Amino acid sequence: MSTDDHTDQLHSQAEVAALAGVSRATVTQWRRAPGFPPPERGGEQDLFRRADVLAWLDERPVPGRLLQGDPDGTTFGARARAALAREPRTFSVTPATVEPDMRPDPRDAERVRALMGQLCERVRGAGSRVDYVNLLASLHFLRRFKGPYWDDVVTMSRTGEGSDGAAALLQHIAEGLDEQLRRHGMRPAMRQSLARLEPRSYNDLRQVVHLVGELGHRAFDLMLDEYELLAGLDSGEFFTPRAVADLMVRIAGENTGGETPLSVYDPYARGGELLAAATTWCAEQGASPPRMEICGITHGRDTAPLTTMNLTLRGARPRVFVSRDGSPWKTATAFSGKRFDLVLSNPPFNMSDSTGEPRNEGNWPYGPPPLGNDNLAYVQHVLSTLEEGGSAAVIMPNKAGNSANKAEKAIRRALVERGVMKAVVALPDRLFSHTSVPVSVWFLVHPSQACDDVLFLDARQVGIPNRGKRTLREEDVQAVVDAYRCAGTHRDGMRQSPPVPATVVSRKTVQERDWSLSPMDHIEAHRPQRGAAEAAHAEALYELELRKREVREADMAAASALERLEHENGLGDAVEWESVVLSELCGTGPVTRGIQAGPSFTLLKKHMTPVGGVPLVYPQNLRDGRIKELADDRRVAERAARSLDRFRLQPGDILCVRTGAMGPPALVRDVGADWLMSTNVIRLRVDEKHRDRVHPGYLAAYLGRPESVAWVRDRASATGAPSISAAALGNQPVLLPPYAEQQRFVAVLDALDAQAMAHSRLAEAVAATRTAVVGRRMFSDLDQAAQAEAGSRS
Repeated sequence: MSTDDHTDQLHSQAEVAALAGVSRATVTQWRRAPGFPPPERGGEQDLFRRADVLAWLDERPVPGRLLQGDPDGTTFGARARAALAREPRTFSVTPATVEPDMRPDPRDAERVRALMGQLCERVRGAGSRVDYVNLLASLHFLRRFKGPYWDDVVTMSRTGEGSDGAAALLQHIAEGLDEQLRRHGMRPAMRQSLARLEPRSYNDLRQVVHLVGELGHRAFDLMLDEYELLAGLDSGEFFTPRAVADLMVRIAGENTGGETPLSVYDPYARGGELLAAATTWCAEQGASPPRMEICGITHGRDTAPLTTMNLTLRGARPRVFVSRDGSPWKTATAFSGKRFDLVLSNPPFNMSDSTGEPRNEGNWPYGPPPLGNDNLAYVQHVLSTLEEGGSAAVIMPNKAGNSANKAEKAIRRALVERGVMKAVVALPDRLFSHTSVPVSVWFLVHPSQACDDVLFLDARQVGIPNRGKRTLREEDVQAVVDAYRCAGTHRDGMRQSPPVPATVVSRKTVQERDWSLSPMDHIEAHRPQRGAAEAAHAEALYELELRKREVREADMAAASALERLEHENGLGDAVEWESVVLSELCGTGPVTRGIQAGPSFTLLKKHMTPVGGVPLVYPQNLRDGRIKELADDRRVAERAARSLDRFRLQPGDILCVRTGAMGPPALVRDVGADWLMSTNVIRLRVDEKHRDRVHPGYLAAYLGRPESVAWVRDRASATGAPSISAAALGNQPVLLPPYAEQQRFVAVLDALDAQAMAHSRLAEAVAATRTAVVGRRMFSDLDQAAQAEAGSRS
């Protein structure tokens, strides 16, 4: 691989030593020298970014005694570059086939559904469904590159057998994927995830490899959909729907002066969906993905590998930087200071009222944003990274368009007066997973393309309900793009293009409306309210029927699970049970930290941040055996969180109340992974050596029994507030049936949990239908009243 193949590749200390022609001990000494690049932790080793290491080595001449035949004056950097040029190419930097059209087809959808059915449950075992999706993504990525690792995977899947063979195959898959990630500048991320999988049989794993081998090149988007659905990503991580990403790219592409963008940037890349949409669109316009500059900053350590894989499979050679420093304007990257043709972003929203004073630090050409709210800080960062003639699209909460905060109003005024606001499109609600926050897309241009007016479009009525969300179809996206083009050619006021009304507003009119950038403040008078009521009514009925069907399926699954449990005689013969204490399963020593109390309040307080950062889990968030309703303002800054890794959570952890009202514990599933526990929480983590002895789901259910909760309450200190120590909690007795019985029991609990959630969603749908029926009937009555009044006047 040449030095130009990927300058962001990560190298181990041993590899750095080999490239420079020195011993590992020498590199250890170099690491103590000023300016040596800091390492990035990858799995169990420190990794160093190639470009940074080469730059440092370029300044270090090789001493005469170490020249090894090199010319005098040779630097360690030159020696390393020569070694890289001689290195045989064992990995491709682009997939075997690259096609612009990356939309999934029905055959891929059917295969992914098959993979996510019973195979998922049989292969994942105690692992999570997200771990299983990571397996599918890893296999698909390796297969698309057609390298030696995939050939070995196929061979091993055909010849291996037993649990040892399955573990070896999973390890080989993880090693292959991690090696590819490292060569694309990403830290290894899959070994721990795939190690948690417990296939019931080797044949199940063999079948997974076979089905993934039949997937087409469009399947990765379907895997991302499943990942987001199962991972329960929070508001800072959930993905941007593909249709929204396509809409943003297609309209932003209209504003680049007819030139195809060759450089794209996203300062908050999430799962890379905006960069992926841009790569595909630019390829359709004739650009070559391998020659494009695709850069992004992501804040999700778990989703970052998916971002890299997503873009690489499209033929791009992305530069994705995982930030721990929070805001992108504070994050130093290899592409800091560069300007881009196209900038797209869906930054995290701050929905609290912006009552703070303008901040003092930072360079804000359109005005300093208020303290504690980065909504318009992201807009300014995006503008600062635009190349002359460039275009941008940023998703903003509707609140940012008409907030009363003086600092934000001043920024909106500056944006309009300087002509960088091109258009604002209001989108339907419930487009995003796990949030119903209404949003708009702000389309911006470089100041060199200043606009005299602003185009507003109201697309809140497009799309169809789908699985509790709202989905934009291709025809919906086209309708919005057509409305944009139509209004853009008639810059003289309102244009009715149902279902996407649009209006062009002058700067003076925006000023008269208090510098509002909310489409509703400019289009509301023209909206067909009766049509909206009819659409809401039809959508509510559709959603109601969908939830009814889900409840029927969940009821049947729960009944079947209970019947199987009864048929299998509960949890087996009590003679086979064993009695242990928690400390035996989890340990309390300084090495295992299986029973870990939360960090001190003093330690957390100085690192708290209201924006971004790592979420904190408090006792009040432990409800119904899960983590629920996190507060946005209870977070720890990313940089500080690195020193608190021993308090991080992972799937399978069990959280108990340490101080306060004692109640049932909560099991950390995919929601909560990589978050931090707060002061008044205790974490239980089963030791690795006992993972085949106790299932975390069973242990959480056992500790949630009224008898177990009462045991804790009785031993909690009564001084001040009830409190229990890690040592005292470790003495709690636990009865364990055979592991296979625990697995069957947990499967029944999962079915009952799914049943409860389905009934809860049905109740919400019934309430929404009631509201829709009232609204539709009210408009009908108003119409009749208006007709009667008109008749009496005539």
